[in-house]
Amino acid sequence: MSDFLEAVQGLTAIPWSDVSRRWEALLAADVETRPVFSGSWVVPAVPEGAVLVDAYVVDGCPIAIYTLPDRTECLYHVSPPEYELRTPMVALVEGARRELLASPPVNGAAFRAAEARAYVLREGARAMRRLARARGVALGATREAELEMLRRLAAILARYTVGLGVAEFLVRDPRVLDVFADAPTGATPVYLNLAPHPEAFPRAATNIFLSVQDAEALLARMLFESGRPFSESRPVLEANLEAHRVRATAIGPSLSPDGLAFALRRHSPEPWTLPRLIAAGSLTPLAAGLLSLLLDGRSTVLVAGSRGAGKSSLLGALLLELPRSQRILAIEDTPELPLRQMQRLGHKVQGLLVQSSLGGSEMSADEALRVSLRLGESAIVLGEVRGQEARTLYEAMRAGTAGSAVLGTIHGNSSAAVYERIVHDLGIPEMSFMATDVVVTAGLARPGGAQRTSRRVLEVTELAKRRGPGEFDTLLAYDAARDSLVDTRTLREGSDRLGEIARAWGLGYREILENVRVRAECKRLQVEAGRNRPSLLGAAWTARCNARYWGLVEEGRSGEALLAGWREWLEAARA
Repeated sequence: MSDFLEAVQGLTAIPWSDVSRRWEALLAADVETRPVFSGSWVVPAVPEGAVLVDAYVVDGCPIAIYTLPDRTECLYHVSPPEYELRTPMVALVEGARRELLASPPVNGAAFRAAEARAYVLREGARAMRRLARARGVALGATREAELEMLRRLAAILARYTVGLGVAEFLVRDPRVLDVFADAPTGATPVYLNLAPHPEAFPRAATNIFLSVQDAEALLARMLFESGRPFSESRPVLEANLEAHRVRATAIGPSLSPDGLAFALRRHSPEPWTLPRLIAAGSLTPLAAGLLSLLLDGRSTVLVAGSRGAGKSSLLGALLLELPRSQRILAIEDTPELPLRQMQRLGHKVQGLLVQSSLGGSEMSADEALRVSLRLGESAIVLGEVRGQEARTLYEAMRAGTAGSAVLGTIHGNSSAAVYERIVHDLGIPEMSFMATDVVVTAGLARPGGAQRTSRRVLEVTELAKRRGPGEFDTLLAYDAARDSLVDTRTLREGSDRLGEIARAWGLGYREILENVRVRAECKRLQVEAGRNRPSLLGAAWTARCNARYWGLVEEGRSGEALLAGWREWLEAARA
């Protein structure tokens, strides 16, 4: 890593204002800034005055992040190793690519993404070994070296045939949240949204310029994955690139007169959990304990927020607070919730994939919801509440047929905004909205007005049902000065929802607050244990921790006795 840092610090510096002009010069001079099998151009230069703040490697590709003078965005600098291949190796990759294109597999149209990549890796390696022998190209001094070189070249071939090209490094980087390529491609660099970094801005320009060729190749992959139409009459396409855990959106003419443009959103490879969110600073242990109790108490919870606020991540974390014995029906138009991971952990989860807002041949969300109401007692989860399904959902909640708990996400930056959207935009009667119990609002905080943003839970409110529709009481509120959630008098002295749960469980209000405190302390201890072992914050450990908590409750323990037993178990389990 030290060699890499020295290398990137020593790259040629040029004025940032000259990047565009220098880029034009590079193209005009036909300087080799890309291999022939790639359509993406990469600028190797680093702007003058750029300061290196981080460097690491993703799948063998060096990544460097720089802050830039007088700019509120950083530079995400990529150095793809295939762009430095010797000419004979480039020729082998290109030759194998041409062979595969000339002789596609008979059943290639039926391949899934993973199968297609496996085919290219296998057949590409064979083709390159044959070409190397025919051309007298030495792949390595030993058998092991030769096999390693073939593996590397085959991986490159797969990346630029059935993969995403150089953009694949971006979507494999866990620090990248969103990737944007604006039209006309090639005229502007690819842009990113990054996870919070103590020294870098959340928005970044890259040194990558997609060509029209690469843009069309990415569109072809989206068409293959989605099976949906795309034309001037339907110039918007959404697809879930499952192999890369990416949700992709493309727009083209006539909506985008300058050509194709893309937005790629990465899904986290590991499910978010409440302990992970605590460790990231998104919420406090008290908030986690409260949310855990609300879910255990079969509450109707709406997670609100703007795009990119972390609604789906928080919703996925809340699902993991349901016991593994609880059946869950999850309705989504784009797979984002960690349903498969939950199934592997023993959760009883049935996913329903429905029609997106852009069309398709699947069942609508409203139809799927009606079906789910006939599938037996279950917790119902709506990936997003935004259409006719909202009316069906509230009718079911009022009639008591909506299952043990109801969760969903909705666009809105406060509980009041959620009320306005559901009642006035979606046409749900005011009295039906009374079936809502809790609204959790996620957002992007900017402490001190800085450009750097952080995902935070900004408030937890309950519907004040005694005062009527549209009235809310705040249980937890975000304090910008502390950059933290703080409790309120309502939570401490008289939450209606906590009171309802307390009565259902045969507890007093002080006892239910003690329940929240114990849950919060369990989350805090789990986070503390995970400081040096991040796996302890993951879904598997969270499921184990929650199961042990409920096991102690079944033994009749509560308060300090329960906490002591849980702490003793955690220390023994992680040893």
